[in-house]
Amino acid sequence: MAMYELLERLATRPESYSSMSIKELWTRPHIARQMLEYHLDQDTCLASRPIVVIEEIVDWLDQELELTGKRICDLGCGPGLYSLRLAKRGANVIGVDFSPTAIAYAESQVSPAGPRIDYLVADYLNDVLPGGFDVVTLIYYDYCALSPKDRRALLSRIYSMLNPGGSLVMDVVADNAFQETGEQLAIEERLMGGFWSDSDYVGIHRTWLYPEQRLSLDHYAIVEPSDCWEILNWMQYFSPARLAKELEEPGFAVRALTGSLSGETLTDVSNEIGVIADKCSSDER
Repeated sequence: MAMYELLERLATRPESYSSMSIKELWTRPHIARQMLEYHLDQDTCLASRPIVVIEEIVDWLDQELELTGKRICDLGCGPGLYSLRLAKRGANVIGVDFSPTAIAYAESQVSPAGPRIDYLVADYLNDVLPGGFDVVTLIYYDYCALSPKDRRALLSRIYSMLNPGGSLVMDVVADNAFQETGEQLAIEERLMGGFWSDSDYVGIHRTWLYPEQRLSLDHYAIVEPSDCWEILNWMQYFSPARLAKELEEPGFAVRALTGSLSGETLTDVSNEIGVIADKCSSDER
């Protein structure tokens, strides 16, 4: 990409969802390795939650869904932090992620003496996926990074993957967190401490807000000596009513809305929303 074109794009607030590049955040080899480190780092929540919180989430899901014997598909499983713990509760788990780096790590953590977990390198928006699941999980705000069109398509796919009466488990960022987000512009040598490349680079980070849509965009431009490229990371914020409406359109009935997937009470100051939604039969819709 030409430098002028890149700077022009950074200087102009783009139309919402006009460009999508989130997949590169997980599949560029250097960034994929960095993302794996962030997943495993217990001192940051940039890619996943601390293990103690993940354990609390799996505890709550076990109470609500009785995981033993359930067939579960963990979409966007990353390095298997949830998949492994769901399997340890007696579930039959398939983990799906489009990052070969993350899946390779997840597979390395499966012990021959432990529960079996099947992992699949696949794009859950586009690739063929198995069906016949009792539970599908989509955890740590994956849903928020998708365009409205992709969200509708994904919910329809999940609906078809579930057995009658099966459940979708996911979490989103709440409207309240949007109030804590601000627009910014940062230009730094080796932005984020070398996260974007193992060579020299200058990183530019611009955050745009779309208040009428409760939407934000983190727009990153990476300028290396011989190349320049960008990442656009969209984040949709949800009210409980908006989330319920999107789930009801393909045929889900909301069973529980919580302030987190560990079962906290949802309040006006909650920064996230956890949800369990059940697949309705055609007679119930």
